[in-house]
Amino acid sequence: MKLGLFYQSGYRREACYYALDQFRKFYPEAPVALYEDNTNLLLPVAKKFNCNYKKTDKQGFNDPNSGRPAFDIETTTAWLDRVYEACTTTLSNIDWVMNMEDDVWFLGKIDKNPPFDLTGPGGRGWQDERLYNYLNTDKRGSNGCGGSIFNRLKFIEAYKNVSNLDWEFIESIAGDGSPTHWTDSMLTFIFLYNKFTTGSDASITVQYKGKKINPDELKPEHIKEVEKEYSGTQVVHCWKPYYHPSDTVKDEVTKLLSEYVI
Repeated sequence: MKLGLFYQSGYRREACYYALDQFRKFYPEAPVALYEDNTNLLLPVAKKFNCNYKKTDKQGFNDPNSGRPAFDIETTTAWLDRVYEACTTTLSNIDWVMNMEDDVWFLGKIDKNPPFDLTGPGGRGWQDERLYNYLNTDKRGSNGCGGSIFNRLKFIEAYKNVSNLDWEFIESIAGDGSPTHWTDSMLTFIFLYNKFTTGSDASITVQYKGKKINPDELKPEHIKEVEKEYSGTQVVHCWKPYYHPSDTVKDEVTKLLSEYVI
């Protein structure tokens, strides 16, 4: 399976550093398209881990739980444009793309093709039945969050087929969780709109549930213990031990990146 990352980040240098450090343990040569949103922290990280680096042209904001790259029609469609750009440039020679985020943690190398065109942990969908009726689908929820994997060629086809959609109309029938407000919802929407398959596979990627340690209390010293809990999967989303780094961790990353700072 040829995998690459579409990765939009910002604000959290340490979380981005260790997410990529963990990824490179299993995929030392895989292409990574890293886009930085609103901050100027990540170019040394991109150099360290051999990523193709760009700044975003439309800015999101620093959500307390995760950097949020999109929140309205303009920023969400700009995010889609970014994914398309990555899929046709940096990631053009791979088959599968992961929607990478700061809170995605690799436990191993994925050794099989995902079973769906878009495969990811189940999440909240849109709350108005009219959009599901518009799509004529029995599916509910979303599968496009951090750690989800999608077929690159299917994404390109889907992207082109929604280029002339009336997004204001889509927003008007979606309710809360609209595809025009959230990237996971948008990714799910364009795959369903094109009649491509979406679903979950816990042997590939899951959400961190915090059975032993609350997600908000997860620290670097907990990593080895909690990894054992998820030994049956390869990727875990909502993994945030570096979201609120200590001064010691910050200093450590500064030293590790010193040779990459201009």
